[in-house]
Amino acid sequence: MRKTDMDLRMIATGLMAVVVALYVVVGFGWWAYAETRLLYHPTDDPMAQCPLPEGVDLVALGSERGLFTPAGSDTLVVFYHGNGSRACNWRFLGPNHLKPLGIDTLVVEYPGYADDPRSPSKAGLHAAAEAAHAWAAGRYGRVIAFGNSIGTGPASHHAGLGDVDQLVLFAPFDSMLALLRGKGFVYPRFVLSNDYDVAEAIGDKKPEVVIVHGATDTLIPASHSAALEADLTAKGMSVKRILLPGIGHSGLFDDAFFNPFLAQHVVK
Repeated sequence: MRKTDMDLRMIATGLMAVVVALYVVVGFGWWAYAETRLLYHPTDDPMAQCPLPEGVDLVALGSERGLFTPAGSDTLVVFYHGNGSRACNWRFLGPNHLKPLGIDTLVVEYPGYADDPRSPSKAGLHAAAEAAHAWAAGRYGRVIAFGNSIGTGPASHHAGLGDVDQLVLFAPFDSMLALLRGKGFVYPRFVLSNDYDVAEAIGDKKPEVVIVHGATDTLIPASHSAALEADLTAKGMSVKRILLPGIGHSGLFDDAFFNPFLAQHVVK
């Protein structure tokens, strides 16, 4: 082999080693630092300082917390909010939207949010769903798990625990891995510690599923809810998907759509 060829091979080998080392270092940085900060955006505003409307109570769900609006109903909506929100932002969901329909409301707060000292994580959000599931057990004849954005992860986990009649998903992903793949994530699944997977979380349970997605959503593209609809339908589940033209990731809760939606799809 000529010396020039040997030099070129050594250079190529060195460059490959640098690329591999960089790939490993960035992957470790993602796992150790970036993932949690990218996926969760909690505030430190104390839950106790949330200005609760009349008729809304702060309740303990075991070691977790929630905002409860009773309407004297046998139906409960358990709501899971998005990653940049908090339960306090949804304090009017019960009194303004669901209580007038005669439905009780529980808005679940996540570990690591609203002055909770823990770090947010998939395990933590699932634990909050398990606490809400246990709290609702025996209290209600009909339970609806309702998730928005990243909240579709714990809402689906809640449904997978059983005793959920309906699962409502606003702007859902089919899985976090698929969502990140679409945004350039090039690492294997085991690197992702928050790989929510909606169909997997529901398991063999078959609640009625209603999906709502904005057609122009760029944060979680509507293709994800289309894939999710196909996955759940293939499992023999009843799925209705509503695509809203001209709506992005926000705007799904505008009164003009949201109130009629609740009256048509949540009230039985």
